[in-house]
Amino acid sequence: MHQEDWIKYGAIALAVVGFGVLMAYAISNSGDLEGPTWVVTEINTDGSATAPVEGTQLTATFEDGQVAGSAGCNNYFASYATDGDAIEIGPAGSTLMFCEQPEGTMDQEQAYLALLQSADTWDVSGDTLTLSSGGTVVLTYADQS
Repeated sequence: MHQEDWIKYGAIALAVVGFGVLMAYAISNSGDLEGPTWVVTEINTDGSATAPVEGTQLTATFEDGQVAGSAGCNNYFASYATDGDAIEIGPAGSTLMFCEQPEGTMDQEQAYLALLQSADTWDVSGDTLTLSSGGTVVLTYADQS
C-alpha cells in the first residue's frame, strides 16, 4: 500500500470515528428532558417569578410522550411532543381532591396546569429546566434526581 492510500484510509477512519463521537453526543443530549423528576422552583403567573406555595411541591416527569406529576394537591398527566426546543403539552387530566391547606394551593394548581399547557419552548441547562411561552419563562424546575 502506498503512503497516499494510508493517508486516505486514515482520513476516512478519523471521519468515521468523529461522526460516531458526534452521534453519541447528540444521542446523550437528546434525552435531557426525559428521565429526571423536575421540581418547580419558580412559577411566573403574573409577570414575576415566585416560589411555589410553602408546603406544596409541583413536579413533572417527562417520558415517552407523557408528562405526569404533582400539581401541589392533585396528581396530573398530559401528553407532550417536542420538535427541537419546541414543545406542545396537551390538556391535563388530574385527580379531583380539594386541598384547603396550605392557603392558595388550589389557585396555584390551576395556574400551574394552565402555564404547563401554555409552554411552547423548553430548555435544559445543567440541572435546570425552563418552560417558556411566547418568549417568557413561565416555569423553572430543578432536577430532583
